[in-house]
Amino acid sequence: MNKSFKISQILVYYDVPEIFVSTDNIGTNYLCLLVEEGDNSLEYISMPISEKRLIQFKVGDIDLKKIFSFPELNEPFIISLYSNDKIEFNRYLDNGIDKNWLPDDGFYLQKAFLNNDEIVEESTQKDNVIVHLALSDKNDDYGIDADDLGDMAKLYSIFLENSYKKALQERKVKDRKQFIIPQNYKLRAFASSQASFNLHLYSESQKDLFGNCMIELGLEKIDELFSNFNNEDELIKTLRSIKGHAVSSFSKMLKKINNDDLKLKHKWFAPNRKNIYSYSIDKGKAEEILSILNKTEELEEEIKEFIGYFVQIDVTRKTWKIKTQEENKIIFGEVKNEEHLKGLTVDSIIYKIVCEEIIEEYKVSEKEKAKYIIKTIEEL
Repeated sequence: MNKSFKISQILVYYDVPEIFVSTDNIGTNYLCLLVEEGDNSLEYISMPISEKRLIQFKVGDIDLKKIFSFPELNEPFIISLYSNDKIEFNRYLDNGIDKNWLPDDGFYLQKAFLNNDEIVEESTQKDNVIVHLALSDKNDDYGIDADDLGDMAKLYSIFLENSYKKALQERKVKDRKQFIIPQNYKLRAFASSQASFNLHLYSESQKDLFGNCMIELGLEKIDELFSNFNNEDELIKTLRSIKGHAVSSFSKMLKKINNDDLKLKHKWFAPNRKNIYSYSIDKGKAEEILSILNKTEELEEEIKEFIGYFVQIDVTRKTWKIKTQEENKIIFGEVKNEEHLKGLTVDSIIYKIVCEEIIEEYKVSEKEKAKYIIKTIEEL
């Protein structure tokens, strides 16, 4: 056979490629299944496969045994894969495929991706939460543009942080501020694997008296959101529970998925858990949720309330400073209409002000700052 082959996509990989798609020099696809490991090479059954049938296999509509037992074009042969990634034709299988080489009925590709032993083992080793964040684009070739990878990882990190803070607030945790530390909502990458471009992340979160990791609060809130995708009323209810920065960061993540035609798979496990939690969002789902968010734009507003007295008011510049009663802290802010500031008294009168909080990011340092815009003022 005077054809050259190359790997176009690895579908199952455990130490070595077990199932992959190869193409020849005229663009024909072949599904290749590992049958023998030699000293210098690996041998694979190779069978021509159409694009349509390959997609059916990828999405789990057809199992592996059926592809080889009932081929579209019955011309199986053996190829050899060498350590330098060179592939060579070995021999035709004139007597057909040895049935012992084939898996049992029911080997579906999606089930291979759902192998959860790895995440459980990692959680045991790290003794903390493990998150797998798998990303793929429309090429679905186990790679992703570096900019998309960086953007999505950052957007997910911000979404998790804001969801964690909302969960603390919702549960009315005592002395909440001592738990709002990066250790409890940040993740650190330590490995990657193939199943899209799959980032392996671990947490160093604090634990409570029962061994629960604090970061689980944020992940549970994300799961609550993900599990309600197909019920608009429940989805809106959940969005209202994280109203503000968490919804805003979620919206930015959805827009990225939608605009760049990405798919995000999110899976996590903790040492004290019995179940592994897994959800995914693709372009179609992102569009659906964004349409719901567009109906309820107020969900992205983060409202803050301060009680204290003004220490500075500048009507011309439409700016103000207030010293809060509870924390004895100076808060800076603005108004959209200078009329809000006219007639206010500095230093001697206590006010309650309700503000919209906007998080801005410095372009160079990427550090965040909060900006407060007054919505209402009430003299107490």
